[in-house]
Amino acid sequence: MRPADAQRLLGALAGVDAPVGFAVFDEQHRYLAINAALAERSGKGIADHLGRTPAEVLPPELASHTDEMIERVLRTGESVEADEPAVSGRTDTYHLHSSWYLVDEGRGREVAMFVVDDTSHQRAISSLRRSRARNARLLEVSDAFSRAVTVREVADAVAEIGRRNVQAYRTAVTLIGGHGRPYPLTTGVADGEGVAVWPHDSVTPTAEVLRSGWPMFLGSRERARAAALPTPGESAFDEFLGRTDERAWAVLPLAGEDGCVGAVRFSFADEQEFDSDLCRFLRAVAQQCSLAFARARLFERERTAAASLSQGLMPSRLPTVSGIELAARSRSDEHSVGGDWYDAFVMTEGELAIVVGDVMGHGVTAASTMGQMRAALRALALTDPDPAAVLGGLDRLVERDDTVEMVTVVYALVDPARGSVRVGDAGHLPLIRLPELGAVELVDAGAGTTPIGVTEPRGTQSVRLWPGDVLIAFTDGLIETRTRSLEEGFAQLLRCLEDLRGSPLEELLDSVVDRMSVESSTDDLTVLALRWAG
Repeated sequence: MRPADAQRLLGALAGVDAPVGFAVFDEQHRYLAINAALAERSGKGIADHLGRTPAEVLPPELASHTDEMIERVLRTGESVEADEPAVSGRTDTYHLHSSWYLVDEGRGREVAMFVVDDTSHQRAISSLRRSRARNARLLEVSDAFSRAVTVREVADAVAEIGRRNVQAYRTAVTLIGGHGRPYPLTTGVADGEGVAVWPHDSVTPTAEVLRSGWPMFLGSRERARAAALPTPGESAFDEFLGRTDERAWAVLPLAGEDGCVGAVRFSFADEQEFDSDLCRFLRAVAQQCSLAFARARLFERERTAAASLSQGLMPSRLPTVSGIELAARSRSDEHSVGGDWYDAFVMTEGELAIVVGDVMGHGVTAASTMGQMRAALRALALTDPDPAAVLGGLDRLVERDDTVEMVTVVYALVDPARGSVRVGDAGHLPLIRLPELGAVELVDAGAGTTPIGVTEPRGTQSVRLWPGDVLIAFTDGLIETRTRSLEEGFAQLLRCLEDLRGSPLEELLDSVVDRMSVESSTDDLTVLALRWAG
């Protein structure tokens, strides 16, 4: 590089505020030129650099890096890009990027160095990385909450999220219950230790968050003590801070439609800085907690209503009929109430009507539809008890009601004196006849029948019972699960009934339900059985 060229370049980059640092080195690594922006980095002036090597004017780690870059360019003749190392002892944090070039014009080789401030770019990349990491953790939080249905399950998920995603030492949840009174719901325990509970009759940060609806980030016990704002003579919380092994806390409100409905507290074993990234993440976690608790509370209210409606529509007791023994079992999934139902009632002529049905769906809608079907079937049976007439009447009812989805029903009339049975089936599973002797058989009441509302000519089939025969009606929840097909379930049920032949009816149903139950099943199941004495 000619001196005149270097001088013009230095003139353009002379100021300390120049956007580019610039220097030129000879083959002995001595400074031939340097501008003020780059010289300022070492805390020396321009004159202090000229004629000297990096080792004479720069900190050791920076001098070593500079010598390495110069030697590499001189050795290979290739340009080099590099990130400049940080200078020890500097309180400011910035990122520099350097470019190194060989200058060879026949009068000796030189190395030109240009340095640009890359701080904003590196900060943007760092921020993006932190954002991606935070979003990945929030996706894990969302996934954990998606599997939690009840309030208890959400609380357990919060404790697990505190441990795994927040790296909290302990986690506690407080919800506002009836009459506006807060109550602790759950705590996450670290290393099997008991959790020190904040005194709820004291002025604590949790109480303040519940009152104000604003989060509190307390990086030390001193901050927590100052934030508690104790009333004169109030020492319970101060005593807690004196004995606890927790050192920092984040207390965040749980928001609902009507304001603050609770608070979640993350406790840490070490003091915390609570920088903006961490606070932003904790607020996002608390927001997801709020949504999960709101969803769980709505679910529990609806489930309670559906369960009450469903139980209210089931027979309070089965009728007593001479010559016939009756028994039933019905079980709902803990997370939902479905549309399974059964009924048994005596007709005016003395025949016993038994019904098992299944309404598609869950919750209040399914339970309400079940009630409509049960009431309508009883009314139709009193008008004309023949199965074909009853099922045809239900078809007409559903045709006029757009809110009713698929409903399956099996309906039978049993003559207690003669053991004759008239059966009608609308898309439901067939009855099973378990004789005292002989093979277990399925009662064909018209293969391929359609559900109620899918109109077709309905028929009535006749079946003869012999003394001691058991007739069983059930819903698909008894035999079909996510891990067991309908065919496999039927085969297993028939084998089960073979093994239980001759058992008392109540004992038989208990054993059937126990053997056919699968832990992962989420469907309702209903079984109704009768034994004809003859």
